[in-house]
Amino acid sequence: MKKIAIIFPGIGYNVDKPLLYYSKKIMREHEFEIVDVSFEGISKKALSDHTAMVQAFADCSSQTEEQLKGIRFDDYDEICFISKSLGTVAASVYAAKHGLKVRQVYYTPLEQTFSLVEEGNGLVFVGTADPWIDFDRIRSLCISKKLNYRVIDDANHSLETGSVQTDVSRITDIIHEAEDYLVGSPIYDFTVKMRDGSLESLKAFRGKVLLIVNSATGCGFTPQYEALEKLYRDYKKDGFEILDFPCNQFGHQAPGTSDEIHSFCTSRYDVSFTQFAKIDVNGSGETELYGYLKSKQGFGGFLRNSKDSLYMEKVVSQADPDYLHNSDIKWNFTKFLVNRFGQVIRRFEPDAGTEIVRQAVEKELKRT
Repeated sequence: MKKIAIIFPGIGYNVDKPLLYYSKKIMREHEFEIVDVSFEGISKKALSDHTAMVQAFADCSSQTEEQLKGIRFDDYDEICFISKSLGTVAASVYAAKHGLKVRQVYYTPLEQTFSLVEEGNGLVFVGTADPWIDFDRIRSLCISKKLNYRVIDDANHSLETGSVQTDVSRITDIIHEAEDYLVGSPIYDFTVKMRDGSLESLKAFRGKVLLIVNSATGCGFTPQYEALEKLYRDYKKDGFEILDFPCNQFGHQAPGTSDEIHSFCTSRYDVSFTQFAKIDVNGSGETELYGYLKSKQGFGGFLRNSKDSLYMEKVVSQADPDYLHNSDIKWNFTKFLVNRFGQVIRRFEPDAGTEIVRQAVEKELKRT
């Protein structure tokens, strides 16, 4: 498979600066051929002077055409454009002009970038303290074009705040998110077993917000099925899915076959979200998916806000005195929230309550 990533710099922000430098390294790790575009004779004056900006757009477009003219894009299976500032205009113009199917990441785009952006195709990063753009206008354009966008609070046109520790941490998060958007999260490489024994790839759920839960039919938390079903019906239309994996490892509270469990859930709680075959989530027989989920979001502690929570903590501590220091699933109805890029962003213990989960799901759906 042939893959290529084209890097478009900004004014004064060349391909060796952090956002583009690390983006290139990540794409190279994924075996993408890397091509750097360079812009000559473009002044920073273009960001504040309309006449100079119009000329800069024309110059960047013509220089892009010249530098990419030898590339046979039809020979590539995957094409990604990663661009910064003025380069975002050149990237969107070039892709539209040549009718290319490209996955785009736009770092701090200008308003003019959006005139030719393909609707629904792109991940935008924008700072709230960027002096070169109208933040509210850029956010509005992202929404109207149905683009994924991430707001970096207090960040300037380089997506930096001036605090080294903050900026290093944020650059790491930005690059990871760009990577997952461009090449796909590892979570989509997993296959899981359906109730009939067939295998389903999680690629089928790419682009969805996911809530992954290990459930049981004879547990004190079993009534959560009702709230989960309501949550699913409320937000399915917005790209939300619940993936339910029955598990009998906690108090043997999920007896019966996968089909019997499904029959119970549909008859008692009218469950319509996807229920898979019964699995193990801990130990030598744990499914690979759960090993991955636990590696991304470890145990954060129980809330200790109810009798059920305190009782569960007591039972878990007796079964595993080291429970605080490992990422094992502690009980039925532990939940993992996965964003549209396949990133495991939250873990909820069973005592978190479905309202807390609902608020987190709503927030993530609005973000994307």
